Formats: sequence, structure tokens, C-alpha cells
Amino acid sequence: MINFLHGMQTYELFRFVGIRIYFGVIKKEAAQVVSVTPLSAPRHFVLTMKSAHLASHSRPGHFIAVAADTGSAILRKPFSVYTVNPDAGEISILFSVYGPTTTAMSRMLPGDSIDVLGPLGGRIFDPEPIKGIHHILVGGGYGVPPLNYLAKTIRASAPDAMVTVIIGARTANLLVGDDDLLDAGVEVIYCTDDGSAGVHGRVTDALLPLLKSDSRVYTCGPTPMMKAVGELSEAHGVDCQVSLETFMPCGVGICVGCVVKMRDGVFSRTCTDGPVYPGCEVAW
Repeated sequence: MINFLHGMQTYELFRFVGIRIYFGVIKKEAAQVVSVTPLSAPRHFVLTMKSAHLASHSRPGHFIAVAADTGSAILRKPFSVYTVNPDAGEISILFSVYGPTTTAMSRMLPGDSIDVLGPLGGRIFDPEPIKGIHHILVGGGYGVPPLNYLAKTIRASAPDAMVTVIIGARTANLLVGDDDLLDAGVEVIYCTDDGSAGVHGRVTDALLPLLKSDSRVYTCGPTPMMKAVGELSEAHGVDCQVSLETFMPCGVGICVGCVVKMRDGVFSRTCTDGPVYPGCEVAW
């Protein structure tokens, strides 16, 4: 059923309910590992790989599916795109060690091969190209990497754009994903549950005073956090795009293992219908 993934398949670019639908060009390949860098956060790493294909076709909100030490080329683990360097043909993912796939990834060495499939995802982040918009990106934990990429992309396309990234974690040493954001001219606000860095409280405490008529919110992270961000934004009449994090065994819509319920009662496949949705459409 997935033989086409061993080659390349092109899909159309079009729009639906204001969110970009972009399947791009999906490719399965053995990418070469450039580096695996440990972060200060315990058991967190950034894996950089060589892939001219992924570096050329990935956009903020896309993810790649990795098969590493799982014994299966179908049951892959999804990772959001963290950084992209098209000139060098390199792409990176930020991950924490949790199971066999991430354990194997953390032990890889430069020159090793990693089995990847991507870029995947139907609806991706679609920031409005309107001057004067305040783009507010809210992330926590594993949800920060795609927002880092989005923030830099917005700044690159609109150098005068106002971009704020709110990063939340339980404690200071778990704050990740802020690499080079300040250098890109992005405002960064930290929130910690224990008050060890930045705002003492949740990301919604930092978000609330920023919600204005010219605000647009984008969020990714734990579901309870995204639910709170989405509902707060909706209550203030602010558009919010959410990138859902679900279990995606195949990543291409075949297994139907990643469905989420929408407010209209329809069950949506996160991997192909998402992962980005208008927050007001999700049945939290």
C-alpha cells in the first residue's frame, strides 16, 4: 500500500479554510547524519542530517517520520522540523530520549544513515502577510521546535514583522528551542511553573496581555496547553493556529491511528488533514 513512498510523489498546493494545504514532494531516503548535539536540558538532543530534498521542500509545520531501531519501516516516529539550511542541504530535529527510536537516534554518529520519510503534513502554518500583525507563537516542550522554524521564516519574509515567542516548561533547565531567535530579532518570553526563569506561571499568563485585535497566535505543545491557548485566543476574538501532536504510526493517512475529533463531529487524520488546524475547529 505504501510502495509509492519508495519514490517521489507530487501533490498540489491549494488553500482550504485559510490554511495552506501543502503536500509538496514526499520522499523516503537514507539521510546522512551530520551531528547529534546534546542540549543542556537533560536527555534532549538536536540531530542534524544531510538531505537536500528535505531542506528544499520543508516548511514550518511539516514533520518527518523516522524509522530507527524499531524493526519496522512502517511504524515510524514523527518529528517536527526544527531548523533548515537550504544552502547546505541540511535539516535538523530536536528530540528527547524516551523510547527505542529516540535512544537509537541519540547514539548516532556523523556519517551514519537515518531512515526518514518526508516532508509530511497537509495543512501547515500560514501566517498572514499583513503589515502590522503581531505574530505570537506559544510552545511548550516538544512543541517549540516547529515554532522556532516558523518565527525565523516570518522574520526572513518580513524583516519588520513583530514576532514574539512564548516558551514554557516546568523548570528552567527544560526550556529548549530558543536557538538564534534573539539574533533573528524575535522577542522571547520564558514561563516556568516553578518560577526559576521568566514568568512564574503558565504560558497563558504571558499570552493574555498580548492578545489584541492585531494579534495572530500559533501554538504547539502538550494538548492541555494548546487547548488553553486556543480557548483563550478564541475568547478574545483572535485567530489561533494549532499544530496537533498525536501518535502517527504511518504518517501518510493509511493506518488512521492519529484521528482527532473536530467540532463538526468529523474525525480528522492529523498526519494528512493537519497537523495544523484552526484552534476553533478542534473538539478539545
